[in-house]
Amino acid sequence: MARDINKALVLNMFRENELVSRAEIARVLKLSKVTVSTIVRDLIEKHFIQEQGMGNSFQSGGRKPILLSLDNSKLFVIGIDIGTTNIVAATANLKGRYKYFSRIPTAKSLAVEEVLDQVHSLAEEGIKQTGIGKKQIIAMGVSAAGIVDSLKGYIHFSPDFNWKSLPLRTLLEEHTNLPVVVDNCTRSMALGEQWYGSVSDARNVFYVNIGYGIGSALIINNRIYSNHSEFGHTFITKRKVLCNCGKLGCLEAVASGNAIERQANQLLNQHQEEWITAKELAERARSGDKQARQIFFNAGRYLGRAIAMATNLFNPEKIVIGGGVALAGDVLFKPLVAEFEKHTMAVIKKNVTVEKSTLGIDAGVMGAVALALNRYVFGSCLVTEVV
Repeated sequence: MARDINKALVLNMFRENELVSRAEIARVLKLSKVTVSTIVRDLIEKHFIQEQGMGNSFQSGGRKPILLSLDNSKLFVIGIDIGTTNIVAATANLKGRYKYFSRIPTAKSLAVEEVLDQVHSLAEEGIKQTGIGKKQIIAMGVSAAGIVDSLKGYIHFSPDFNWKSLPLRTLLEEHTNLPVVVDNCTRSMALGEQWYGSVSDARNVFYVNIGYGIGSALIINNRIYSNHSEFGHTFITKRKVLCNCGKLGCLEAVASGNAIERQANQLLNQHQEEWITAKELAERARSGDKQARQIFFNAGRYLGRAIAMATNLFNPEKIVIGGGVALAGDVLFKPLVAEFEKHTMAVIKKNVTVEKSTLGIDAGVMGAVALALNRYVFGSCLVTEVV
């Protein structure tokens, strides 16, 4: 375990720095030169890192150190974001940079076997298109909606897919013959935001995912909180609106993408023409359509009120709003912020920033890439468990 932890600590230095010397690793991590040399030699042999040339000497006339970096040409991971509308796949190097990216519509049936076949096809296509061998793929990270036990890769319940008691990791490993890690989509998005987005400077973050449903994740003391945060099922209205979870008045029932589309088609699609999507409704709202603007205004108010409750309880440094519906922009964001400001305690509000995700609709797949790297490359799960 000590050897694995030391290797994880060394690899994380390379994740956070472009170039590092053996001497710097020993100095920062307080490891012996022999231990560092052993770890570095092993990582070079396994193609995780590579030598890049000589650096500057610390003292005049001293021996120049050999600089090392991640080897971004030999090993890769696959990230898969399984959504109710689209499945997104990316093949990425050890820095998380894409070598292949694809987005396809999710099977309309949402049947498990069909979705598994789609994931398998995307993974194989990514390997084929990039010209790398399957042995160069270390692992696959998968982001999926629902109550997910990440350690077991087990979905207890996913209202959006109507999946229950599903051993997703086991099924995907059988389909792809790759090591797989699975986690809840919003926790994955928060991890992606932490690694590649705008929250690396904040230790406590509340992440809200507004998509087909509404999800949430917590970052506490710079670590993803592993328990479920079912923000979308906060009771927010006495209106008799049935949620997919079976209860009445949930936030998700009145402010999610599904709820917004349902309201739009009830009010604006009287002749049962083609289904109006949340994206199309947002375009109408930005163009000045009063009914479209009102639908987003109401959704934003509900969201702002619920986020204020969570902020008064949790007191984070940042609140990040992500997911496809968040791309609606100010027609949603302005009423959200106004309601948030109205209901958040002044002493808390002054220290909290509310911002949109910098990763946009790619947050899920970038989070899935980060999942695979986190579990199978950088080993930070081992480090945090011991600490």
